[in-house]
Formats: sequence, structure tokens, C-alpha cells
Amino acid sequence: MPAEADLAGLFGVSRVTIRAALDTLDELGLIERRQGIGTFVRELSKPEPLTVPMMDLAARNREIVRTTRAHVVEFEFKVAPRHVREHFQAQSDDLFQRTVRIRYMNDWPIMQVTTYIPEAIGRQFGPEDLEGGSLYAILQRFGITFASGEQVVTAAAADPIVAARLNVAIGAPLLKVVRIHFDGGGRPIQHFELLAPPATYELRMPLKDF
Repeated sequence: MPAEADLAGLFGVSRVTIRAALDTLDELGLIERRQGIGTFVRELSKPEPLTVPMMDLAARNREIVRTTRAHVVEFEFKVAPRHVREHFQAQSDDLFQRTVRIRYMNDWPIMQVTTYIPEAIGRQFGPEDLEGGSLYAILQRFGITFASGEQVVTAAAADPIVAARLNVAIGAPLLKVVRIHFDGGGRPIQHFELLAPPATYELRMPLKDF
């Protein structure tokens, strides 16, 4: 970083103000002062990106549960947005369990997951069951399994709430994954939306010779 005098001139403030700001940054662990050498911005360690298979739901779930932990930030029963209701062919006043969780790897937030589940299923468990665990495993306990699904991968920009939760800038590009899961009878079970910075989440799909 520039010297204190240079920073003071750059920002048009006194050296006392610059020194106080640097002291604050030092206390937060954001800079490193090396006597006789200078002041340097600390490189914050981030986990390696989580790489999950696109085609194998069970393998993807095992890898996510093995390497991350979930924290529930929103839990409610409410009417779902129109695009979610259309997937379920639901009425405009049908209620759904809506849950928003942040998954962490090595205490670093790597994704936000929002799920909608029909009320009849969602009333069977609460946020304490979802804390740290796997929704996939919870549904299996009630005899509900995912037999098929559809997945769409696009991109989105981080809004202020998501940006704060994932420690990214407002408007930062995010990977967006939307899935709808069906049981063996073709009944829609879950609407799933994932938002994650590209640096922390990767999707991998094997290609075979034609």
C-alpha cells in the first residue's frame, strides 16, 4: 500500500485520519504491517471450489453434505411465486414451506439455497431439522425419494441481501441453478434454487463419445 503521506494526499485528509483508518484495518486483520518494509493487504483465504456432478443426484448430495454445513436463515409457510406454483400446478392460495439456507465450507459461505416444498410435506419437520443437515435425507426419512428432475443453469447478479450473506459485492455475478424434483409417480416434490459465486461452486458433467 502507499505510504501514509501519499494516502493522505490521495484522499485529502490528515495523516492522523489515515493512521486511525489503518489501525482499524489492522485490528480487523485486513492489512499486515511489516516494520521497515511497508503495509500490505492480507490475502483472505477462501476454500477450494466445491465441485459436484450434475447427473448423479445422490453423489452430489453426499459430496455437499460431506464438505459443507447448512445454516437456516429463513423458514416460513407462504404462497409461492407464480413460476414455482406453475411447476407444482398449484392454486394461487396454496401454501408451501419456504426455506433459505446458507451452506458453509470451512466457515466460508459458498452458496444460498432456497427451497419450496408442498405444505403437506413441509409440516412434518421444522427449521431445527434442517440446521446443519440435508433436506434430501430428511425427505427420505418420510419415504419420499427423488426419481427424476429438471435442471436449468443460468446466471444472476447478487442483490444486497444475498451479497451480504455470501460476502460478495452487490451486483456480483453468481451461478444460478434451478431444479424441480419429482418422485417415482411423477409428482413434483421440491423446487430448488441455488445461488453461488463461480469461485466457490463448480458443476461438472462428463461427456462421452458420440
